[in-house]
Amino acid sequence: MIGIKRNLRAPCYKSGPTSTAAEETMADNMFRQDPADALEWRSLGSETGEKPPDALRAFRDITAVVSHLSGDTLAVEVAASLARRARGRLDVVQVLAMPVTAADAWALIPDPARVERHARLRREAAERAGEFSRMLAGRDVQGEVRTLEALHHAPGTVAAASARHADLVVMGRPTGSASQARAAHRYFAALLLESGRPVLVVPEGTTASFPPGAISVAWAETAEAARALHDAMPLLEGAETVDIVIVDVTSNESDPLLASAANVMAHLRAHGARTHLVTCSSRGSSVGHTLLRQATRRHAQLLVAGGYGHGRLREWALGGTTRELFIESPIPVLFSH
Repeated sequence: MIGIKRNLRAPCYKSGPTSTAAEETMADNMFRQDPADALEWRSLGSETGEKPPDALRAFRDITAVVSHLSGDTLAVEVAASLARRARGRLDVVQVLAMPVTAADAWALIPDPARVERHARLRREAAERAGEFSRMLAGRDVQGEVRTLEALHHAPGTVAAASARHADLVVMGRPTGSASQARAAHRYFAALLLESGRPVLVVPEGTTASFPPGAISVAWAETAEAARALHDAMPLLEGAETVDIVIVDVTSNESDPLLASAANVMAHLRAHGARTHLVTCSSRGSSVGHTLLRQATRRHAQLLVAGGYGHGRLREWALGGTTRELFIESPIPVLFSH
């Protein structure tokens, strides 16, 4: 995980209840979390006969996409816990990237090596499907494990097409090698841009509790931010506190971003959410890092953000907030596009 140096620290200011006088010190190489926020994922399921919270019923059809990377198991556990709380179903989707031999004069003759590799991939997928099926059964969650094959399309594109019916898509994010992070990011980009559904990214090893008690909403005057706010409403309504975070707002009271944030707070309060306005100055740091520092300081257990507001190509070429939040966040992030 990429850390943030202390000289990039940005002060944040919160309206509402008075915040602490001294900000918490952050380690140079990681974002710390309060162990008191930790909650065993398996404990989130409701007891038999307990009526599920009305807000969480919005997530009664969940799809968890596994990318065959570390972090998949935790993501499925989170999705299963949420599906059980909502008395819904969970489908686990895994996509096999099947190698295809380039067409040539001998293409009609089966390549024994390719046939054997396909068979091996299918055997391994069947074993993983069995493990996830047992996980769902052990948590008393309805659903199925589906194995799809990507022959002429990218695996992420195939996964996105299979998730368009879902209320929510959940995927894991590995914290190991850079190559794993890049592979997971390709899946994530396809799911976010091609499925039309909100994507909950669960970092490997996170200790944040879920459903979250404290949520940070990255607010900007964009359609993506508005979509994310709407998609996260079932979670926002049940949270103990919701911070509306805006970065680098001017001191002018007529700033349209401040007026927009005030409207958002009124909207959330109409839904029963307990909200606070937080303004942050990046002071040379990136917007993504500023948001992560604020979420850490406030012990947030979920970050809500619009994704790819500047377009995916620009994000890849120059780097951007979406990519930073995906790769570096130590807590789950709900993205919408």
